[in-house]
Amino acid sequence: MEIDSKLPLRAQKEGRIYLRWYGWNKLSLSFGYSQRKLFESFPSKVPKVLRPTGGGILIHGWDISFAIGTPSGVFKNFFHLYRFVALTFVETFNRLGVSEVSFSRRKRSDYTADGLCISFPTFGEVVWNNKKLVAAAVREFEPQNYLIHGSIYIYYNFKKAEDILNIPLEILQKKIAFLQNFSIKRKNLIATFNDLFVKKWIFSNNSGSN
Repeated sequence: MEIDSKLPLRAQKEGRIYLRWYGWNKLSLSFGYSQRKLFESFPSKVPKVLRPTGGGILIHGWDISFAIGTPSGVFKNFFHLYRFVALTFVETFNRLGVSEVSFSRRKRSDYTADGLCISFPTFGEVVWNNKKLVAAAVREFEPQNYLIHGSIYIYYNFKKAEDILNIPLEILQKKIAFLQNFSIKRKNLIATFNDLFVKKWIFSNNSGSN
């Protein structure tokens, strides 16, 4: 999380976009930066951390996470950034053989019911058959200087998640999609996304819009 927090600062200083992919070496819980009270009170034997972006509770250890820092002037607003990244993910999954993938256009979020990120697909998050496939959240550090941060599950242990989150696994099964659903390997997802991200960025700049 500390490295992710520094990405937008580095992007701003150097005038470059930075993209980072990483995994987790042990099972962990992360909370959105606006969930500090819940973070402090949530009972769990699993290590907890506050993210530099918003959103709800996520379990890590079964996922791959990404973070993108952008300097000012690259994206007009955070909806513009959400849309660019979401469409890149949609095309990534399409190229890897997954259809019926789209991104949510819901601009309001409500994590008050259970605090979970996966419960409420919001703008820019990628969904498949009404299940969240890519969780993402944006934070603005300086004007138009953004960090977009998110996770994609490789697999999901519903029984263990039920014990950690105290949410029935039947509910979780209705809300979460993961790479093993489609037999997609992590390295193929990353390589395809990276390739498309660069190509879409070059094309959008050459065509006169970001």
